[in-house]
Amino acid sequence: MKKIYLTQCASFTARHGHGGALAEESHTHHFQYQVTFYGALNPEGFLIDFRVLQDFLNHHIHPRLEQADLNTLLPQPTTENLAIWIFEQVQSRFPQVCCVRVAEEPDRWAEYKGED
Repeated sequence: MKKIYLTQCASFTARHGHGGALAEESHTHHFQYQVTFYGALNPEGFLIDFRVLQDFLNHHIHPRLEQADLNTLLPQPTTENLAIWIFEQVQSRFPQVCCVRVAEEPDRWAEYKGED
């Protein structure tokens, strides 16, 4: 049985701030994220219908993140926790999700691959 990785990319703009050791005031990033899935091809030769996936992201993920204050969504709104949050949201609909990568800048990102 052939298995494949499939990745969908998206982006959003949101703000967050940090206390503690990071001590950053609220600031904005244009976050980019990738959601990667892994699994066997179905009888029609695909893992997930990109249209269904895009619809899910557009209606269930993007509205909660675009122009959001991430401090109201996550108690510790780090890029790392954002990757975990996106993973868990996507996994509730698509159990084939294997990895979420979130970049707050093009040269740095956090990647979450689920529980070991």
